[in-house]
Amino acid sequence: MQIRFNLALIRAMRGKLTQREVALATGLSQKTLSALETGTSKGVEFATLAKLCQFLKCAPNDLLILEDEADDLPPSKESLSKAREIIGRGLERAMKAQKRTPEEIWADFDALRTKIAAEQVGSLKDQTKRRA
Repeated sequence: MQIRFNLALIRAMRGKLTQREVALATGLSQKTLSALETGTSKGVEFATLAKLCQFLKCAPNDLLILEDEADDLPPSKESLSKAREIIGRGLERAMKAQKRTPEEIWADFDALRTKIAAEQVGSLKDQTKRRA
C-alpha cells in the first residue's frame, strides 16, 4: 500500500487554482506543493496538511489516497493483445471522425473534466455525510 496526495485534483475542483495561488494563500512553498503532487515528498507535516485543508475546505482524507502498489510483473501476452486491439479500434474511430478545430476539442475536454470533477465532489460530499 502507498499513500498518494490528491492535491492537483482538489485544486482543479476548487476553480483551477494554481500551485502559486495555493502557496500564497497558505504560506507553503510552491516547491513543497509540487513535491506533494508529484509524489517526490518523503512525508507531510500535520501543520502543512492542516493549512491545505483549511484553505481548500476539505478533510485530510480528501487529500490523501491509500492505493495498492502496482504489480511489478510484466503484462501478459493476452493483456498486450487486448491493448493493441483497443488502441487499433480507437485509432480507426479517430481516422473516421469528423475534422474538428483545436478549440472544439479543448471545449469538449474541459466539459468532460468539469463533469468528472463534479462527480468526484459529489462522491466526496457523500463520503463526508457518511462519516458525520
